Amino acid sequence: RVKDLSHIDFDQAARSGQVLVIENASDGTAMAGWSCERLAQEFPQARMRREYDWVKNPEDRNTHKLGNTAWIAMTEEGEDQKERLKQDKQAPPFAPFYWGVREHRNGDLGSRKVVERIRELIKDSVPAFMDRKNAESLFENAEFWLGAKGTGARAHMDSHCISTLSVVLSGERRWRIGPVPRMPRGAGRSKEEEVVFDDGIAYKLGWKPMFEFTVREGEAVLFPPGWIHETYNVADGCTVALTTQFDTPMPVRYYRSFYQRIRRVGDLHPCWRSMVSWASLGELDKHLPKDAAAARSRAAELYRSRNATLSPKQLDFYDLDADGVVSEAEFVSVFTDWIATERAVKKERVVRMPRPDMR
Repeated sequence: RVKDLSHIDFDQAARSGQVLVIENASDGTAMAGWSCERLAQEFPQARMRREYDWVKNPEDRNTHKLGNTAWIAMTEEGEDQKERLKQDKQAPPFAPFYWGVREHRNGDLGSRKVVERIRELIKDSVPAFMDRKNAESLFENAEFWLGAKGTGARAHMDSHCISTLSVVLSGERRWRIGPVPRMPRGAGRSKEEEVVFDDGIAYKLGWKPMFEFTVREGEAVLFPPGWIHETYNVADGCTVALTTQFDTPMPVRYYRSFYQRIRRVGDLHPCWRSMVSWASLGELDKHLPKDAAAARSRAAELYRSRNATLSPKQLDFYDLDADGVVSEAEFVSVFTDWIATERAVKKERVVRMPRPDMR
C-alpha cells in the first residue's frame, strides 16, 4: 500500500509488474466520488448488463438502462453460483453489473453523445502519478463494475497484455489476487487462444490467492497481465469501480520474470508474439540455437551487432539491474535463459487444460 506515488515510482512498479494498492489515486480526477446514483443521473440512457446471466442473456447484450435505478440495490445470483460457492466459500455470492465502455464500437452501449461524454470524463481522470499519454488507452479499455453489497467478479484471468488499474470511485471492494500459476515440467501447455482461467474455473482448481486486501473509495489497485483476481463489494449500498488498462509503460520486465508461466497459458496467447519479439530482437522466424554453447555464441554476436540499436522494450527485457544500460554479461545471460525456456516450452505437450500448480 503506497501513498503520494511519484511518476518515477509508478513507472518502475508498472514495468516490473508489481501489485500495489495506491491511496488517493482519484484525487483531482473528473469522476472522483461518483456514486451509482450519480452515474444513473448523468447517464440515464446508457446501457449495461448483469454478469453471469448466460441463460437469459446468452449473447451478453446490454439490456439494463443505468437510469432504471432498481439495479443499485439488486442482489441476484449468477449462473453456476451455488457450485462456485461450494468450491470456494469466499467467492462473491451475487452478480455485479458491467458497463463495458471498451465495447463502445458494438453500438449498444448508448448514444454517440453518451460515448463522447464518458470519453472526455475518463480522459480527464488520468491519475496524477500516471503519464497523461495514457488518456486514450484508459478510455479504450474502460469498464465500470457496479453493484450492491455482496456483488462481485468471480476469480478469473484476463487476456490483456498491458497492465490494469482499478479505481474505486465510491464504496469499497475486497480483492483477492494471485500470479499466473506455476507450470511444472510435464504439466503441458495450452493450445493457442485456449481460455484456461475463465470466470470461476480457478475455484475448481483449488486457487489460493497470494494477496487479500480491501480497497476503499479513492484508492486503486495496480496489477500486471495474467494475475488471477476476484472482487467483492463490501460497503453498505452500491460500489462503483472504474477498471481499465494503460499502454505506458509496458510491463516488459515482468514478462521476462514470468516468461515460462505466461508462454504456457492460452489466456495470454495474444502476448506471446510480443514476448518472443523482444527476446529475439525481432528475429521471430530464426531457428533456436541447438544448445547452451550455441546460444551464448549467438548472444555475443547479437550484442555486438545490435546493442546500440535496442528498442526501449528490448532494453527493458535485457536490462537485469534496471540501470538503463545492457551489459554484454546481462545480454548473454538473459538470451541463454530465454533459449532454454523456449526449448522447454516447446517440449511440453499441447493440451486443452494444462495442470498448473495452484498452491
